[in-house]
Amino acid sequence: MAQSTLIGSILERKPVGKPSAPSDRTTKTGFPAVQHRSQSAFARARQASQKTGGERLRDVPVVQPSSSPLAQQTLESKPITPPGDPDGWRTHMEEENRSRVDAMTAEEREQERAEILEKFGPNVAEVLKKAREAREGKRKDSSPDNAEVGAQPSPPFSPSRPRIGERTRSYSSILRPSSPPTSASSTRPPSRAERKIRFADITPEDIHVYESAPPSPRRKALALPSPTESDGPTVSLGDWKSAKIPLRSRDDVLADPGSPEDDARLTELEAGTPEDIRRRFFPTAPTHGPTLEWIQAQPDNEPEAEAEPTVRFDLTGTPIPAHLTSTLPTHLGLHHHAEGSHAGYTLEDIFLLSRSTVPAQRASMFGLLAKIAHKLARTSVESRRGIPELVGQELTLRKRMLASAMEAMGERGSIGVRAVELLWECTVSWDEGIQSMDDVELRDVDLGPSSSPSEGALSSLPLDYLLPQIANVFAVGELPRGTLTHLLEVLHRLVQHSNENATTVVSTKGLIATIFQRFLLTPIPPTDDTPTPNPFALTFLRTIALSSRENATALVDPADSLLRFVITLPPTSPFSRASATTLLAETLRLYTALGSYGLYAHIATTAQEHFLQLNRYILSAECQSQPLRCAWLQLLETWIVCAQDPHRTTPTHEILWSQIVGWGWTEDILSLRTRLRSADGEVWRHVWSAFAAYLEGAKVNGLRGGEDERAAVLVAIRESFSFGVEKQVVQNALKGARDGLSKLSSGMRQAILLSDAPTLRSLSSHVAVLAAAVRLFLSCIPRSSAEPLSEPPFALPFADLSNLCATITNHPLWIGLYTPESCPYAHAICRPLTSLLARYLRLSRQMPGMAPDLWMAQAFAILCRLFPGNELLAQKTASDIADTITADFLQSRGWSVPKDVWAKGGLSIIVPFLKHTLRPKSGVIVGSLWMTPRSISTATTQRLPPLSLLSPNEKRDQPLPLARDWLFCPLDHLLRSGESEVFKNLPDSWDASETEVVRATLLFIRVSQEVLRFHQLNGFLLSREEVVFNCMKVFMLEHGQQQNDSQEEVFRDSIVERLMADVLAPFAASADERTLKTPPPSMHTSDSIDVVAKRFLGRAVPFYQWYTDFVGLYDAISFAHPLFARLLLPPLSMRYPVDYRKYLWADFGHVVRTVRVPPEAVVTGSVAEYLWPVEPDAEVVGAYLRALVKGPLDGFVRLVAVHHVACRIWPDLGSEGEEKAKKLLRAVVDQGAHEVVRDVVLYRQNREGTILLPPACFEQEGEWKKTRTEFAGMCGGDLRERLQDLLGGR
Repeated sequence: MAQSTLIGSILERKPVGKPSAPSDRTTKTGFPAVQHRSQSAFARARQASQKTGGERLRDVPVVQPSSSPLAQQTLESKPITPPGDPDGWRTHMEEENRSRVDAMTAEEREQERAEILEKFGPNVAEVLKKAREAREGKRKDSSPDNAEVGAQPSPPFSPSRPRIGERTRSYSSILRPSSPPTSASSTRPPSRAERKIRFADITPEDIHVYESAPPSPRRKALALPSPTESDGPTVSLGDWKSAKIPLRSRDDVLADPGSPEDDARLTELEAGTPEDIRRRFFPTAPTHGPTLEWIQAQPDNEPEAEAEPTVRFDLTGTPIPAHLTSTLPTHLGLHHHAEGSHAGYTLEDIFLLSRSTVPAQRASMFGLLAKIAHKLARTSVESRRGIPELVGQELTLRKRMLASAMEAMGERGSIGVRAVELLWECTVSWDEGIQSMDDVELRDVDLGPSSSPSEGALSSLPLDYLLPQIANVFAVGELPRGTLTHLLEVLHRLVQHSNENATTVVSTKGLIATIFQRFLLTPIPPTDDTPTPNPFALTFLRTIALSSRENATALVDPADSLLRFVITLPPTSPFSRASATTLLAETLRLYTALGSYGLYAHIATTAQEHFLQLNRYILSAECQSQPLRCAWLQLLETWIVCAQDPHRTTPTHEILWSQIVGWGWTEDILSLRTRLRSADGEVWRHVWSAFAAYLEGAKVNGLRGGEDERAAVLVAIRESFSFGVEKQVVQNALKGARDGLSKLSSGMRQAILLSDAPTLRSLSSHVAVLAAAVRLFLSCIPRSSAEPLSEPPFALPFADLSNLCATITNHPLWIGLYTPESCPYAHAICRPLTSLLARYLRLSRQMPGMAPDLWMAQAFAILCRLFPGNELLAQKTASDIADTITADFLQSRGWSVPKDVWAKGGLSIIVPFLKHTLRPKSGVIVGSLWMTPRSISTATTQRLPPLSLLSPNEKRDQPLPLARDWLFCPLDHLLRSGESEVFKNLPDSWDASETEVVRATLLFIRVSQEVLRFHQLNGFLLSREEVVFNCMKVFMLEHGQQQNDSQEEVFRDSIVERLMADVLAPFAASADERTLKTPPPSMHTSDSIDVVAKRFLGRAVPFYQWYTDFVGLYDAISFAHPLFARLLLPPLSMRYPVDYRKYLWADFGHVVRTVRVPPEAVVTGSVAEYLWPVEPDAEVVGAYLRALVKGPLDGFVRLVAVHHVACRIWPDLGSEGEEKAKKLLRAVVDQGAHEVVRDVVLYRQNREGTILLPPACFEQEGEWKKTRTEFAGMCGGDLRERLQDLLGGR
């Protein structure tokens, strides 16, 4: 049905009669009575239905219009149009309009006519006339007499379901019955007693089930004929995706809106198609107008083109294959994002909907993000479990998810719960297997497998915003218990991340106190409505305590409240036995963490009755918990160490040795020992450690060095270590350790992967048992004994231990540990291995028949395997090594050393430098795994730093692990004597000179290399690059010094020259015949010099700058010193950048003429490194030519220059570029002396096999001479004649 085009203005209707006077009804106050309107339309409808008998209406009620009296009279005078007449409303409106026009005056009619013409133009009458004729024609065609045979009859009229295109006078008449008019007397609503509950009388005809429909109406396909050969060449212009109806202009629509042709097309169109909707409801709108895009159908089979391919997810977080996104049905709920026909949600859709104003939608999107995060975290580890499409985007998406979760975690209800779930997935669940790692900072884990130095996800969290929110959530406690536990685990993961995070958590106002109240100090006895204590809260507090001494101090005061878990033992606890046992064990571990700093040891005295009661329970048959026994033994060991020196605790005298003896802890441990089996290896480890701590303290505090205590323990354990259970425990540990090392050797390639972590943990657990046994053995040795033992205190398999320690020391896992692909916390798992090596080093010195040089070789090797926390042991070992190297020791082995070296005390003058180098520089001191009185007083943290801060090729604050060139550390202090702390704290008796320090240092290095090489510990020998760079330091001592004094330079001292030559000798070309093999190795097993230099220079100063200073110093003071000249050459090999060669050959070409190093004295691993590949830089080749032409050039540098110039000329040597070769040959012949021309023309070299050195490289014969003669002829006849004597043999 066409829409009427006559639209009139809204005019005020003129009254047809005099207005009636207001009513006289008044009230006592003189104001009109208030007519209450609180009675709803539904209430009035119920009253009306009750008056009519309560029968349910079957027809549409008549709308009661609220209009003027004239309109009311008109409606009352005219009958309602029958519902079956579709044009009845038009007839009614025409009659009403005719009545209005008849009531107008002539002036009013003229005014209305003028306004219509002004608005619609002068042709409006013609348009209305045509519209009227069209309607009349349509009415005739649709009459029953003119109906076509076979035409479908129109459906019967239904008052509750109007047909498309028909209008109703009021939509309210369809949706609800009209309200009856309110009477004036209804001033009060009906009483509640009159109200009744009614149920609708539903019949089957009132229910209609709609079939599932596609997201847009179906439309007919448009078939176009394919082009034929007669059409000629055709070019496809693409797929036509617009409407199938020809375009019509707006003028055509206005001119003939109801033509019979349009009616015929309208009849042909399928109901519900976009064009059908447009023609019925918007006939005047353009066919492709932008205002009607919403009715256009989406293609059924063709997927909508997207800007770029992206991943779509279903509601389980699973990626939907791209080929299914456009074909999945709509009932799956994956099309509710107004994006188009593609099913699923993109990440951008999800992030957008996570900020929705609809709480349910927002919560569901957070849940979906949590599922995606769970899969995304496994992408880099195992693509099958992850999302391969998002590889490389893990860090960016993780940061976005964390930001979204943080913003919503404070919300109430399901939004907050889902936000915490997402936060948990992006922190705790992101990295598997690390929740128990509390002895290392996990900062490197945050970066993932990528070695990119960009900021990690957890490092970017704004803790000043996040932590107060968490504290508020804990304080309010509205979220479910499980969600609060997840939030506590998130806090624990943040504390694991870094010590700085732990400090921030402790300093957050009210956070720690709230955690105590919410998770630990729950009501006793518990009820069904109250939660039980959460043991994980104690784990969280222990991790905080291990992070730093300051954080542990902050937990001392609230730790008193945790005695509730000690006072009430598991059998009588109001909680379940398992929960009470776990709470007790975690409390003891927390006390152990505090005791590792010498804190809170007074609780052993304050609550001694309760701890004695605990001891009796541990020893009883009721206690079967191995973790509880281990926690108890660890706590006893810690308090025994604190009592060894009460001045080391904080505050002092917190616990005394006399109390330890009086409480009888050793008797309790001996009693527990009888209940253990060989399978209880973990408990045995703590039993032996507790015994060792007691015997170590007895040496200091007992009579006669603890002789009686030692004898009592040996009586109990000696036989068991020889034939009993403890021997079996040691054997089991040895077997498990060997199997673990073998499995790592076979499975590990170049790094310790995450998949190797379980094997490494198993290996460490077995090694820890052996370390405890060795510690117990050492504690049984009398304190005054410094010589090898004549008889061991008890039996240990020393040969097996020695072989195992040798295998551990030389195992490739230490090399793979520092590769970027390695597990970022593997060094923490390896910590028990270093503990065993450290204790074995002390044991081996006490073993009978141990040669000093063998022990020294072991010490040099094991020092490179120690981790932070072993600094005291490393300092003592370095001092012992220096004391062992004496004149008698060297003389007994036939090593001749000048007597002047021993004039000032030998190597004792460098001991202060060695000890200071092995001391942490940043003030961060890691506590020892083997707890001592000194460690509890000096340790600032019990956690290892991240592996990235322990890289051996970086300048770092932590001295351990040591690089192999740590032996040169006295030279570092000499180079930086102005800022070295050693020189500020040297004793008054120390008066060595700079030269004497260098002598002692070089002797120390030479001895270390000799003993390591003799005992075949080649993996710990210095590399060529390490020796070269550190020998440069000897010469750089003169850099910046005044050269006009009478003091001789250090490098000119004869003893220094001799010792330095001895250190460099193993790396000369003459030392190994393999140095002459070619081609050179493509992969170098040692680091380059610039990498080694970073250990001393740091990242701020490049090695190139150091080298330029070195060359300048050589030019100024060397006077062609041979050792000085030898150290100039290594950076000139072809494995280093061209800048080094340019600087020496081009910028300091005059210096090259003073370098007279023979080829056999060059410090190199392969002479071919200097020859191949051929120099590609023209400037350097020109510098080679100038050096040859200007001469004299001797030794190895002449060989290098001749080689590269000849290879750029002669085709048989691989020359490329004929014109450049001709010019270069012309320059050599025209400018060079006869010797230069002869060497360049006759030079011959092998690409494979053995390098030819002078003069052999100039005396070769072969067909190559003929080839060169022909090439010389191509350069000119005169050149051929000049070279004929050299190449032709005349």
